[in-house]
This record gives sequence, C-alpha cells and structure tokens, in this order.
Amino acid sequence: MIETDARSRAVITGHPNQRFLVYENADGSLLLQPAIVVSEAQHEYDTDPRLQELLTRASKSRTVRRTRTPRPV
Repeated sequence: MIETDARSRAVITGHPNQRFLVYENADGSLLLQPAIVVSEAQHEYDTDPRLQELLTRASKSRTVRRTRTPRPV
C-alpha cells in the first residue's frame, strides 16, 4: 500500500492524502489502484445484511439508551 501525504509526496502529483494498493506487474511496472481502508468489523457489517438488520433493530429498541454528556471545553 502507498499513502500519499498532503504535498502528494510519493510522486503522484494531484492526488494528495490518498491511499493506493500497489501491484507489481511481471515487466516490473507498478499498477496503483485507489483504495479505502476499513476495519474488519466494518467490512463484516457492510457485507452481511443479517447483521445490518440485527443492529438496526437493536438500535431502535426502547431498551437502548444513549446518554451523551458534553465534553468539557
């Protein structure tokens, strides 16, 4: 994986703050594919409709309470 910085350093001008998967071809050339990195848990949620439904129902349950206290400034 290659990740460029805010100044596009990785010699990929015009693509600041991006990540790429890097594949090396048999001829030695490099192929860069834009990438998004997600956690295993997020990937599981994104690809499992049953898990999505289960968590949606759980979050709508009246037994679930979300108390948020403001952070001190």
